[in-house]
Amino acid sequence: MGSLGGRGGASKLVLGISFVFFIIAFGLAIGAESQRSQATQTTDAAGYLICKYSATTATGLAVGALVCLLVAQLFITIVTRCLCCGVAYSPGAARTWAVVAFIISWLVFILAFLILLVGATANEIHTQGYYNRNVTCQQVKKSLFIAGAFLTFITMVLSELYYILISKASSSAAPYGAPPPPIGLATYA
Repeated sequence: MGSLGGRGGASKLVLGISFVFFIIAFGLAIGAESQRSQATQTTDAAGYLICKYSATTATGLAVGALVCLLVAQLFITIVTRCLCCGVAYSPGAARTWAVVAFIISWLVFILAFLILLVGATANEIHTQGYYNRNVTCQQVKKSLFIAGAFLTFITMVLSELYYILISKASSSAAPYGAPPPPIGLATYA
């Protein structure tokens, strides 16, 4: 069962905490897309093109998404002791797929993190005021934050799958008749 105690298996509390952080990150990334800066073009008295950008909260939302994404990913990694510092895992499909999910979740996490970071940085640059001298009005690419949100969601699915699989692998590693060591917050109490 999914308890915190010594019965083994995935902890519902760990899954719940990580899920909340991942969903907040996802929502903030969607919010950043809807709030990204927009440019309006005008010309000044000398005939130069002036780009005026709307001040938005997209940068703050994207940074919030980055923080929540990082907290959720690190939380699951720390709770499971990063595959290397914990209990012995029984060989089998659960352990194999857990390792695969772990590696892919970190690769997708890095992509999501970088996309959100680039979007936050670009949005901040484009809200700094006016640009002139006949330049084009550049804006943050439409759906850049949506790509970050999508990758955040994929990271969530893979990370939680990893946690469930590694919990299964650790609970099946116990000797016959002995209760398996818990994986969850009870370990740190």
